[in-house]
Order: sequence, then C-alpha cells, then structure tokens
Amino acid sequence: MLCSAINNYISSVKGLPFFYVVGDDDYISTLEELKQNGLSIVRVSDFCSKDDKYPNIDNIIDYFRTSDVDYRDNKSVLIGLGEYLALRGTAEADKVLARLSHTTLGNARVVLLLRCVTPQVTQMISSDHRIEASQRAYISPTPIFDISVVNTKKTLEKSNVGMKAMLRQLEDGACGSITVHTDLSLDNSSLPISMITDSYSALTHEINGFTLSKEYGSNEMWDKFLDDVIKNNKSVNAVFDKYDLLDDYEQDIYEKVSGFEYINWLYFLSLKANIEKISNPYLKYVVNNVSSFVNLKNSLLIEIVNISHIDNEYNKLYLARKKLLKDFPESDIAVFLNENSINPKESIYRFTDNTAAERMAIIKWLSQNPTKVSLEEIYPALNSYLKKYIFDCGQLSEQLTTYFDEYKKQKLLCTTDVSDDFMHLVTTHAQNHTYTHLPTRDNAIKSIKNKDSTFLYWIDALGVEYLSYITELVHKKGLSFHVEITRVDLPTITSKNSQFYEQWQGAKYKEERLDNIKHKDNGGFFYSEKSSEPTYLASELNIIEDAINYAAAKLAMHECKSFVIASDHGASRLAVIHNQEEKYDTDTKGEHSGRCCKAFSGCDLPYAIEENDFLTLSDYGRFKGSRKANVEVHGGASLEEVVVPIITLTLRNNSSVEIS
Repeated sequence: MLCSAINNYISSVKGLPFFYVVGDDDYISTLEELKQNGLSIVRVSDFCSKDDKYPNIDNIIDYFRTSDVDYRDNKSVLIGLGEYLALRGTAEADKVLARLSHTTLGNARVVLLLRCVTPQVTQMISSDHRIEASQRAYISPTPIFDISVVNTKKTLEKSNVGMKAMLRQLEDGACGSITVHTDLSLDNSSLPISMITDSYSALTHEINGFTLSKEYGSNEMWDKFLDDVIKNNKSVNAVFDKYDLLDDYEQDIYEKVSGFEYINWLYFLSLKANIEKISNPYLKYVVNNVSSFVNLKNSLLIEIVNISHIDNEYNKLYLARKKLLKDFPESDIAVFLNENSINPKESIYRFTDNTAAERMAIIKWLSQNPTKVSLEEIYPALNSYLKKYIFDCGQLSEQLTTYFDEYKKQKLLCTTDVSDDFMHLVTTHAQNHTYTHLPTRDNAIKSIKNKDSTFLYWIDALGVEYLSYITELVHKKGLSFHVEITRVDLPTITSKNSQFYEQWQGAKYKEERLDNIKHKDNGGFFYSEKSSEPTYLASELNIIEDAINYAAAKLAMHECKSFVIASDHGASRLAVIHNQEEKYDTDTKGEHSGRCCKAFSGCDLPYAIEENDFLTLSDYGRFKGSRKANVEVHGGASLEEVVVPIITLTLRNNSSVEIS
C-alpha cells in the first residue's frame, strides 16, 4: 500500500520531486500502485545516449521541466535512478540527490522510486528538514535490497550488453546477480562488483554445475567453447553432442586423441565433464589422472606402467586398455615401449599383441627371461603356438609329441645354444631315421579325392611345429579339419619337393612369405650374435593366420569343397643356433648352409643320408663350403625339416564360418 504522503503529493502541484525508498520486496508492487494512480513511467535508461553510456541527469531534469502537459496529468514515476547512483558510488549519489532535492521540475509531479540508496536519502533528509516538513520523502520499513553486478567481457547473455541494458533490467525489478558487459568504470560502486575478463570465468559464472578446471584449456580454447555454448542454448553437453563427442567415448578414439586442435580438446573436455558415464575402466582411470588434453594420448599409452600387475584392479585395467588401444599405430606404441622398458621385471605384464612391435617385444622378453608367464591374455597366438600338440600318427605319435613340444620351447627360449637334453633327442632321431616311418607327402596328396573341388594351398616351409596354433585358429573359424603327418623327400629343398604342386591340376596357390622370413636374403630377418631372439616368430604366426582366414573365405563362398594346406619342407631354428656343430669335409660344396651337398663316393659320416643324388645331414651338423644361415635353415633331415602336415579343411554341416 502506498504511503499517505504520496496521495497528498500527487494531488497538488509541487514542482519538486518525491523521494520514495523501497526494498526489493516492495518495488514491483509499489510501482504497480503508482501506475494505477495515473503516474506514467519514465526510465533513467532512456537517457543513455548510447548503449554503453551513463544517463544524463541534466537531460532528465530538462525532460520534466519542458513537458507540455496539463499539470493535472503531469504525473510521473522515475525508475532506475537509485540503482544508477549506487553504481556511480556514494559521492555521486549524494551530489545528485542533493541537487534533485531543491530542483524544480516545472509543474511536474515526479516520484523518484529508489532502491540501493537508503543511507544517502536518510542523510539527505537529516540535512534538509524542509524535505520532511513538506512530506516529500518516504523510506520503507524494509528497504532491503540484494543486487550485485558481474561485469564480464565475455557473456552468455547477448541482451545484457552495455549500461543501458543493465539499467533497464534493474528498472524492471531485477535483483540478485546482474550480468553486464560494460566498458564504463564501476570502481566507486556501492554495489558489489565482480569482474569477469575471460571466457572461462563467464562459463563458471553463468552455467550451473560447471566445474571443469581452467587449466584444462587455453584462453583461446575457452573463447571458442563459450561461443559454441552460446550457439547451443547455453548447454555444454549440446556442444559435445554437436561434434559427436557425447556418450560414445571409445569409438575412433585414436583420431580423437591425436592432435592438438579444438576438436581434440573438446573430446578431452567431454571426458572430464562426463567421467562417470565412461564405461571403459582404463579410460576412466586415465581421464581421472590427466590434467591436460595434450597429454591424453601419451597417458593412455603409458599410464598402465604405473600400476603393479599384482594390483587387484590390474587385470581389469589391462584388458580395458588392450581393447582401447587396438587401433593405435606402431609409431605411437614406441612411446609405450620405451617407458615400459624401465622395469623389465614388470614389463611383460604390460605388453599386448595389438602391434607387431609389442609382439616382438614379448618374444624378446621371453627369450631373455626364463620366468613362466601366462600368455593367454598377453599374446593368445603365441600361447596357442606353444601349447603341446598331441600327434596322432601311429607308432611315432608319442615321440613326435615330445620332440616338437620341446623344439618350440627351445626355439623361443634359446638364443645361443641348444640344451643337452634336446640335442640327445636330435641325435637319437638322427641315428634312427625316425621320419621314415611316416607316409610321404606326395602319396598323401595323390590320395586326395575330388581334386576338382579341392583348393591346394602351398605354404613354403610350413612344418608341424605350427599345428597347435593352426588347430586353435580352425576351431575359432568353426571349420572341420583333418591332419595327416607326412615326410618330404630329401634333401629338404624346394627343387626336390615341388612336384606335388606342379602336378596338381585343380585350383592352387603358393604362399612364399613364411619361407622368405627365414632367409634374410629374401627380405627376412637378420640377427647378430648379440641379438638373436626369434622375434620373427610373430610374423610367422600372422602369415599362418592369413592363410586360415583365406581358407575360411574360400569355403564360405563355396569356391571349393575342400581346402588343402601342404608344404615342400619345414625348417630348423635350432640347427642355426647350435654353436657346437661340426663342419664335415666333403668332396663337393655344401648347400643350404651346409645341410646337404651333392653326393660323392666314400662318404661314411654317421648322420649323412644319401637320396636323390644328395647327401643330407640328419643331425645339426654342416658340410663345409656354404655360408651359415642366419634365421632358420632347411635342406637337412632333422624332424623339423622333414616332417610336414597335410591339412584338409571343410565346412561343418549347417555351420556359419567367421570370415576376417
């Protein structure tokens, strides 16, 4: 309800203004009542000459003095003055209020509806008893106000730019925190003023729940982000969604973390803002510990190194990381390899089989460390290769099972010499010519029925050592398969063992990469005495996997009914690294690293077998006259060189084959 003095004031010609002081609670209702009593509203903001200029008090006074309105209708309420004066400070408020207290406004009756200047009005009344005597002032019993100003150079509110816009907001009764963008000085304001000079501060001020740390981005990044937030209805998550960075945090992660562009930073920001929604535990762990988007990729690569493999959470984090980094290239993995080498005892547990570099590093570590480590999750393919294969080939089954189980261990673990126990096996089989109890490969190939519907796939240098690995690959593909263990012709060189392929009249293909790996001259691996770990084994396993995938595709597309994998010979790593080998004299020059030579009369060596006009060694010895092999060798008659599988693959009844 209006004070009684107002009714007296507006019903008579005064010429001097009325000072009506209220608080936030009374402002709107008082203004409404004044309007109902016929007072027209005049806004202080209308006297700002430009959007970001202070109102001109002189122009306000002139406005009322020059209003050509009958006195009975010349009744106004001026709003915004108190808030403006509070912004200018106590000294300016005292000066303007004192001036208005004795300034005639013509025949106008003007009510000054005031907030924020109660002390100044109180002081003015006490200093000029005429105001009270003429009943031209009223102070509400509760003139309490709550107004503070945030002056920001960056704002989410486009409408609140400049002093004029802010005053208009206050004139409409706004209270609490008011945001403005003004270049005018507010240093003397009696209202609380806070300054926001950058985009980050604007975001924290104007978006509820915005808790992202300023250190996450540069001023330029925050500027761009603020612009994006403004364009997306002040929604942070709407910005992330716009760039497809919301929810699907693991998809295409390498592209998202590779680079220092705005989009890469946004991805990092999205992770930080929505960390509880991240399902991958390793990604969540890294995001929780990294403070800069430029370090995110490296942290994903190396943070695992800082976690002990005996930690209760380690296995979960390891598997999550392996999945997360499966598409990271070799060039980036080098960073991890370097960091992981600091603690060799722990390093094996961090490796994955995602990259060739890591697979080779695993093999190198195992060759240098006799510690038994489970490879089932670290390197499943190598784990499958090392599994014992149970041969089913009659009387030689047990002997071949024992021999090749130990051979694979020796191949992996031995870098300089072969164990005495295994050498005993080698010489025993060399003396007994054990392989002769096996059927020949050529006869096995000839016995294949329905050759017209069978595809022959020749993998050069495929020995039986890979059968445990092949078995697992085939099972995963859901194929049926049959294995026949056979022997090749001596010497175990391609020129003496290619007839099976040349005579095949059906569809066929020769895969030479496996053999090439074993010969450095054909682009294979090269080892020095100081570095002789069989890291090439990783490439061998990849080639064999490719072959099984190819077979599965051929069968699934019904391009053949049977897919037969055969080979010309195997190969031996141990014959290369055996450092106590004898170099046998010969009348002819040794071939294939001395594993065989042209037959000559008078040879009485115990391990030399004459066949096809060649002398072939069944132990790990060498004939003179040939350069020693560097990786693997064939040409001799050791079991790993002479025993090869004939693998027949077919579709299972009513089965679907996975093609990769």
